[in-house]
This record gives sequence, C-alpha cells and structure tokens, in this order.
Amino acid sequence: MTDTITNEFGETFKKVSLKSLKQGDEFKRNPDAKKSFFKGHYNRKSYLQKTPTYTCVHDQDVLGSGTEINAKAFVYVDSFGPANYKAFL
Repeated sequence: MTDTITNEFGETFKKVSLKSLKQGDEFKRNPDAKKSFFKGHYNRKSYLQKTPTYTCVHDQDVLGSGTEINAKAFVYVDSFGPANYKAFL
C-alpha cells in the first residue's frame, strides 16, 4: 500500500508501513512534521510491552534515547525513496 501525499510546502511523500523500512531509513511521522526520524532496532512483544515497537531516533536527539513507535504504524518517506543513514547510527 503506497499513497503519494503532498504537504503544505509542496514536498511529496509516500505513505508506507514502518515495518517495510530498513534500519537507518529516514522518515516522518506525518507529512507536515518538522522532525525526521531514523528507524532503529526492533523491540518484540513482552509481558511489559504489549505491542511490538521500533526504537526510532529523531534528527535533533542529542541524548540518543529515541522514541518507541508501534511496528504497525504508517509513516511518510520521500517520494524518491528513503535516505539511509545506517552507518551513522
């Protein structure tokens, strides 16, 4: 499932599932967002965490703690494809 969306600045994005991205790929949580995130490692479901998630780090995170985003979430990548920064993570 891929949908092309244009934001208020004229940039085009594709709506894809977070699960389909590779580790280190850049994405936004919604098309008009100011922060970009990079997909990190997978956190499986456990008794403490009821749904599987991915730990994702945003581009201005100085502490490197990251944000846990549901594995079934849909995110937005550049229409030409996501940039990969795995070597820098």
